[in-house]
Amino acid sequence: MFDDHNRVHHRKKILIVATVCIGIFALLLGRLVYLMVWRAEHYSGLATDLHERERSIKAARGRILDRNNVVLADNKTVCTVSVIHNQIKDPQAVVEMLVRELELSESYVTKRVQKYSSMERIKSNVEKEVGDRIREYEMPGVKVDEDYKRYYPYGELASKVLGFTGGDNQGIIGLEVKYESYLQGTAGTILTTTDARGIEVDKVGERRIEPIAGADLLISLDRNIQTYATQLAKQACASKDADSVSVLVMNPQNGEIYACVNVPEFDLNHPYDLPEEMKELSEERRQEALNHIWRNACINDTYEPGSTFKIITAAAGLEEGVVTPESTFSCPGFIIVDDRKIRCHKISGHGAENFVQGTMNSCKQEIYIPIYF
Repeated sequence: MFDDHNRVHHRKKILIVATVCIGIFALLLGRLVYLMVWRAEHYSGLATDLHERERSIKAARGRILDRNNVVLADNKTVCTVSVIHNQIKDPQAVVEMLVRELELSESYVTKRVQKYSSMERIKSNVEKEVGDRIREYEMPGVKVDEDYKRYYPYGELASKVLGFTGGDNQGIIGLEVKYESYLQGTAGTILTTTDARGIEVDKVGERRIEPIAGADLLISLDRNIQTYATQLAKQACASKDADSVSVLVMNPQNGEIYACVNVPEFDLNHPYDLPEEMKELSEERRQEALNHIWRNACINDTYEPGSTFKIITAAAGLEEGVVTPESTFSCPGFIIVDDRKIRCHKISGHGAENFVQGTMNSCKQEIYIPIYF
């Protein structure tokens, strides 16, 4: 009787243990099925990310065009040269080749070739011909990726309006930075499969996610009018021995800007170049000088309206009836306003003239008279 009781007790214990084991096994099996079926794509992506090395591909920046579709800002194909330490088989040969082709110091290149990192950039904005030569060496661990550099076909034309980009191809001043979100585009990616040591797996190749080019920007500026206005500004600057001359050409019907000139301009393809006498400045003074050179006086500086405001006073005088086109005035070459003597542009004066003649001559005497009626 006692043995039967023990056998029943042991059978119950075995049944409980077996049930628990089966339950645990079922849970593990369910988890395994869940991971392999429903979560397969997620973990496959993680595994791919673990074994793929990424290299960015810059997008072509959107062009800037004038009202007649003349390209004022374009892109030039260049290259970025980088090295991957774990993939280099002959470091000395790599250093010698890069020093020779890129015209860099041996210490600079050696330091970067020996650096343990996923990828080390050696030089950007490398001319395409040089990049192609480096690619032809087919040295393991040396990567040459296509890149873009901003190029301005007309040099200094409308420089303070267009602005320029930095080494990372991002806008610095002017329209380049104002419309950065439209011009910059979306970068692409080169994905290379590597092993656990970061060495590229042979015969696997690369995957590319192509970049999306930025949008073109069409502006109201007219290259021909801008060029002509620039020539006139330079002539005025030379003849008057002026520090600077600004010219703004606007369509009065809709406010479109046809030309915006600020002489002296600067070369958009070399925006950081300073005149010879300024090259010895301290870094702080140098930056101040550059900011002054880049400044668009037409929109950033304040200046008395001068003759342009005479239209308003003349129109007000006619509308209020205080003057008529036949009203006569005498211009001695100046007018006294409160405690100041304001001179006419013709120092000897215009003499006797009517309202129409005074307006035509832009005479201060005639224009200020209506204010006092």
